[in-house]
Amino acid sequence: MKITRKLLVLAAAAALAGAGLSACSVGGGSSDSAGAATNAVFSGNEQLMPMRQKSHDALKGKKIAFVPILYKGYKLTENWGTTMQRTFENLGADFQVYDSNFSSDRMISTINDLIARKAADVLVLQNQDLGLLDNAVDRAQKAGIYTVMLNMPSTRLGDAFVGVDVYGAAQSIAKRAVSDCNSRNAPKTISIIDGPGNDPASILWDQGIKDVVEKEGYKTLVAHSQFQNAQAQAAAESVLQQQQGKVCGFMVTFDLNSVTVGQTVKAAEGRGQVAPGSVGVYTLDADKDWCNALKQGVVTASAAYDVQGIGAAGAVAVQNLLTNGVKPGASHSVAYVSSTVVDKSNIDQTTIACYQSK
Repeated sequence: MKITRKLLVLAAAAALAGAGLSACSVGGGSSDSAGAATNAVFSGNEQLMPMRQKSHDALKGKKIAFVPILYKGYKLTENWGTTMQRTFENLGADFQVYDSNFSSDRMISTINDLIARKAADVLVLQNQDLGLLDNAVDRAQKAGIYTVMLNMPSTRLGDAFVGVDVYGAAQSIAKRAVSDCNSRNAPKTISIIDGPGNDPASILWDQGIKDVVEKEGYKTLVAHSQFQNAQAQAAAESVLQQQQGKVCGFMVTFDLNSVTVGQTVKAAEGRGQVAPGSVGVYTLDADKDWCNALKQGVVTASAAYDVQGIGAAGAVAVQNLLTNGVKPGASHSVAYVSSTVVDKSNIDQTTIACYQSK
């Protein structure tokens, strides 16, 4: 009886399929009722050429606005921007960059203007203060605009976040620093030089390092650089002067500032303030300029991460939002790219290190 009933069900299903019937459809393809409810572009079954066309149609004419902390001349965000631009231009979307030039006021003003004019379908944002963009994300979603965060999340989670696991990367490079310090019986003091201190990267970087080094009996000193080279240099000079040879290494939030700190350490070695090779310089990220500094012996090691992968993943996140039919603010996703510790021994074999801006 059970077998007969099962055969009848299968026969009925086959008859419906043969008649070209389905419970609901989207764009000519069959899908389930949940997919239809969200007005998703794609169904569970798609032919190759129609699938491609649907993707292009969904992106054609859409406006994507990228609002980074800094853009012009900054390899990190230029890499993201050029990766996204290539993707969106190929799909017929309009991609524009709005450079905040390190001004939080300018960033908020730009975002408010884009929302008010409904000049964007998607906002791709980089957050420079933990709660800075909370209200902006909320307003964007109420206005029907998707938000994608790159590398530095907001406490008000947008539709998608893509970035490096800063806390995990900090732990990895901190373990390397501890190993180096222990191998030369160095003083158990680590100097952390972060950004503003209240930004997501600094918060996660500082905590990741402390959770490793303090368990090993190391003392941590924290200074803020605002991600400015001059302030990073001043912080390093102050630590070297005050510690009088009793600091083992500097942990600097990002690569560009770490090069400046490395140069400061070298200058201190030159005037006999610290012994050569007695102070390591560690960081997060590894662009082409940092790699050159590494090969020159200015810096020690970094937790390099897949910068170009963030740009590509950001572009994918935008496409998913514009094709899955979910309303802005209705769903939230978090995704991390890869990272790994690099130094002179493996830098030339590591694909995610030494990236260019374009």
